[in-house]
Amino acid sequence: MTDPTRQPDVREQRPLGYWLKHIDGAIEESLGRLLAADGLDRRAWQVLNTLACGPITTAGLDGTMAAFLSADEPTMRPHADRFVGRGWARRDGDGVLALTDEGRTAHRRISERVGTLRLRLMECLSPEEHAVLMELLRRLATHLDALAV
Repeated sequence: MTDPTRQPDVREQRPLGYWLKHIDGAIEESLGRLLAADGLDRRAWQVLNTLACGPITTAGLDGTMAAFLSADEPTMRPHADRFVGRGWARRDGDGVLALTDEGRTAHRRISERVGTLRLRLMECLSPEEHAVLMELLRRLATHLDALAV
């Protein structure tokens, strides 16, 4: 194993952050092209997909999407509001969001296309490699979160 404290020559070996940014950008671009026909972007898709899991408050939605919140986008409410405006979601008197029949139909239709794209994005990995990769990324994220405290 190489010495993790030694900085690699980035002209020869890209560091972890480079690959994470590169992969995130490639996913963003691929999903953007796929979702554009429905007037969605990646974040809107993630909100729609979260709503498809069942009723949720805006606070619960923000908690689920916490990794994507930022100073520029401190809440997912505008995405949810757009789905309410499109008739794909409704908000009850307690502020709980839920998909409408039209929203569930749209989610199923878009989900099929996103699923096909996900398979294409991961076809270079075996199911076992994918499982290992996801576990390693989860473990690294948990570790980094603990270091931030």
